[in-house]
Amino acid sequence: MNGLQKVVALTVLLVFPFVSVAVFVGPIDTPVLQGGTATLRCSNSDFSGGVRQWREEGKTTFADQNGIFVGDTFTKYQDFQISAPSATQIDLIIPSAKVADEGTYECEMTPDKGSAVFTVEIQGSTPIITVDGDSSGSPIILTEDVETTLRCTATGYRPAVNLEWYMNNVKITTGVSEDSPIGSGDTFETSGTLTMTPTKDDNEGSLECRTTGQQVVPDQIGSLSLNVQFKPRVKVTYEFTTSTILCSADANPVTSIQYVIFLNDTAQTPGQSLPFNNAEYGCTRVKCDVTNSVGTGTDTRSEELCPEPSTTTEMPTTGATTMSPTTTSKPTTTMKAPQVNAAVIAVAVIIPIVVLVVIILIVICFKQRKFCFAPSKTGSGGTILKKQPSASNADMIRNQPEVRQSVHKYDDEPKKPRIPRSSTGNSKKQPGNDAAPRQSGGSPVEGNRGSPVEGNRGYPAENPDGRNQDGGGQGGVNYADLEFQNRQGDPNGHGQIHYPEEEPTQYASILV
Repeated sequence: MNGLQKVVALTVLLVFPFVSVAVFVGPIDTPVLQGGTATLRCSNSDFSGGVRQWREEGKTTFADQNGIFVGDTFTKYQDFQISAPSATQIDLIIPSAKVADEGTYECEMTPDKGSAVFTVEIQGSTPIITVDGDSSGSPIILTEDVETTLRCTATGYRPAVNLEWYMNNVKITTGVSEDSPIGSGDTFETSGTLTMTPTKDDNEGSLECRTTGQQVVPDQIGSLSLNVQFKPRVKVTYEFTTSTILCSADANPVTSIQYVIFLNDTAQTPGQSLPFNNAEYGCTRVKCDVTNSVGTGTDTRSEELCPEPSTTTEMPTTGATTMSPTTTSKPTTTMKAPQVNAAVIAVAVIIPIVVLVVIILIVICFKQRKFCFAPSKTGSGGTILKKQPSASNADMIRNQPEVRQSVHKYDDEPKKPRIPRSSTGNSKKQPGNDAAPRQSGGSPVEGNRGSPVEGNRGYPAENPDGRNQDGGGQGGVNYADLEFQNRQGDPNGHGQIHYPEEEPTQYASILV
């Protein structure tokens, strides 16, 4: 029954559940290992009469429900058997299967028929892996970085098998090729190759060649381990506690391996270790070469070995006895330079610069008497400080020795009550001065009104004891020591000279 027939039968059963429908179950493809027994089944649960028989495709019927037919035509089937336990079943049994029994067999039960393929499998020998025809066994010797071709051969299999390669249970897909099978009687030989370039990591790995393509016979596996030989991987170190140079290597093979240590490219006595006193050599470059049958590996220490820092202690001398210096070696300690924060560096640089600039400004202001160094108006204890006369005002006063001066400077200068005149001094106007005008902003013209008499009479002068001296004038005046008391001068800051009768209640006293 083909697929369409089965679909129709199932549909009828679903639509008409109470209607009985015949179901035919024909034989299926059956493989069997050579020498084994195979049964091809055929049944029809609703068979009610008609033909029940077996035939080989393209040939005549050789059996029915009564058994195998006899005759020269049926010699091939003489060992076959028919099993018909009921009217609805007829099975074909093939005992001691052999290659000659293979074929396509058909079962017919009226009105249905079906066919199946019967095959016989033969298990061949275990696949053999060889290298360039050498099958000396496992492990197989390979050399690192040397391309190698391995061959796997599977002989005596039926049907012909395919080959697959595995390394440590991982399938290999590159460098694989397979030849066409070669028949030999009832069996086939299959051969394939694997081209690989082994590495150190492949050493002691498991390489497998597996057969595939059979249904009854399990996959056959040929395996071997790899002996990948490689030149030494070298490591040179220095043991500070024992002052010894050590040389180690990972190599294959390790037989006949030789270690040579070099100091500044000079070979030392062969050996895996070397006592070393760097005080004798100074800074020394250390290298180690290790050689085996594959090649030579080398390693050079990244840093030179230099003499260890020492501490020298001078022993005190007594009399004529001189003690030689004692040198004590200490283990080399690598001191790491402290890490300085960038902000600290910036502050350390900027602060001295700022201080230097301030000092320079102070010096400039001091020399040029700038406003930044003017004395405060108020001293300690609330005392009002008085400004010193400018050089120009002092010169003006110094050039007018006969005139009582009242110099006005700035509006904010404090004022002082007028010092009374002496009653005996010459305080009257001199004749001839009323009509004489005075020059604007300057000293009085000789003979002008208000001009003092000869000898500066009428001006108060202070004795050393503080009393006024009548008629003494102010001879011997030190014009450089003026104290400014009046602030009614011109806005431009220059002083103004007043005559005696016009002098205000505030004035500048002249100190002797």
